[in-house]
Amino acid sequence: MNVISVGNHKINLNFETQVSKSGRPFRLSGISLVLDKPAIWIDKRLTHGTKYWFRYLDKDEFFGFEFSPDGKFVGKVILP
Repeated sequence: MNVISVGNHKINLNFETQVSKSGRPFRLSGISLVLDKPAIWIDKRLTHGTKYWFRYLDKDEFFGFEFSPDGKFVGKVILP
């Protein structure tokens, strides 16, 4: 998966600078598995949900999005 969709907005999963709807520059910071929810079997593979983390480049702020194991958008996530 090279792109995720959040509503009508597409976000590239690379380390290039992108611009948010509000005009703020950001880039991918990291990807993590969702380990506090059960994994499910998809096509004979045990699959976890995924969290994609991004960092705004104009301030030291992070934001993220969670996706289910089958790739559906779950919601925005906040760093613990």
